[in-house]
Amino acid sequence: MSALNRVITVEMGERIQHFLTQNLGWNIDRGEPSFALKMNRIAQELKYEEFDSCIRYIESHPMDERVLQAFAREFSVGESYFFRDTNFFNRFEHSFLPQIIEKNSRSLSIWSVGCSRGEEIYSIAMLLRRIIPDIESWNLYLLGTDVNPEVLEQAKHGIYNQYSLRQIPEKYIYDFTLLDEGYALRPEIKKMVRFSYHNILSDPSPCLPPDRGGFDLILLNNILIYFESKKAKTAAEKLFSCVKEGGWLATTATEYGMGIFDFPHSRCMPDEYCIQKISKPSLLEITVSTITDGLDSDAEKCKSDLNEKAIAQARQSEQKEEVKQPLLNKSQKHIHYHDALKMLESGKNEEAKASLRRSLYLDNALVMPHVILGNILKKEGKFEAAMKHINNAKTALLHMDPHEEVELSDGMRASDLLAMLDTIKRGKFE
Repeated sequence: MSALNRVITVEMGERIQHFLTQNLGWNIDRGEPSFALKMNRIAQELKYEEFDSCIRYIESHPMDERVLQAFAREFSVGESYFFRDTNFFNRFEHSFLPQIIEKNSRSLSIWSVGCSRGEEIYSIAMLLRRIIPDIESWNLYLLGTDVNPEVLEQAKHGIYNQYSLRQIPEKYIYDFTLLDEGYALRPEIKKMVRFSYHNILSDPSPCLPPDRGGFDLILLNNILIYFESKKAKTAAEKLFSCVKEGGWLATTATEYGMGIFDFPHSRCMPDEYCIQKISKPSLLEITVSTITDGLDSDAEKCKSDLNEKAIAQARQSEQKEEVKQPLLNKSQKHIHYHDALKMLESGKNEEAKASLRRSLYLDNALVMPHVILGNILKKEGKFEAAMKHINNAKTALLHMDPHEEVELSDGMRASDLLAMLDTIKRGKFE
């Protein structure tokens, strides 16, 4: 029987979808005309004339490398090109990389998940080589993984067509040599990167750097959007477990919108679609947990305090008189604030409130002491006093540049904190 004559019944299609969901996490469109064609090619590759027998073999050998690779060749999406996400590479160069370099001693580990032909991780290598002159002396671990062995072989060869280079900045064109068959990466770029087969639903430990310390950055670019939701969540958790403290998991707007990145001890940056692993709950988590307690019952009370008109007025208002304060001692006001956080962790709320007030006495424009003090008072049922501090925080934030980091906030930007405070009136956090 010709491979193209096999007929796939609805029941067979459901069994194939179940296999793909369980073992690769994928959701596929079985109604597409190409589905039957792809499955016939898989049956032919596995040397089965009869479709039902082929599916039974697939179901009984889910970890058979031939099976997984055959499905990967047919159903995985290999779309990629160099410097694909301009915004990400700008953030990487000017934000992530300086932070990573500051914390590490000439060591860097980056993993490109679902790397396809390697354009993304090679782009990282090219950027690193350009901005770090002595990169050869670094302990560098750049990894690209995929479930499709054919694209991995292409990545290892490092030869690309014009389509893969369609968005590359001109300064990086010189990292290629023009050949008859395409553009070849220079050997010094190729040797910076290693590639290996990996299914992200499986154990991620074989992908870890030799020192087993985890990754500074994991790149996840439109991979999980093809996954069933529960499997996507599982895969995201496995990947985040491989991020070292202070490191990042960088994803895309579409994947971030799936709502699967709410990890403990993490800090999310929604407008940048990145999640950072931290050693303890961030101030964002503390603020969220305290504001949300009892929020539904208080929602009506806060409408008059937190409405759009008040926000607009605060944005346009000017300080009409200067408040005379003692000479500010920056270190002292910080000490009072951090003392308060420690007291809160120990359940010493009264002492914490006293320390926060001391911090505000030294600088009443500090945002975070107002936020935390407002949250404590709110939990105590002192709503009017709480709203006074929250509104003070909002007024200060409205007078800041939206991109400015809020003092004492562990890196939060003014716009992010303001958006979080604005959600009080809606009764939930989004």
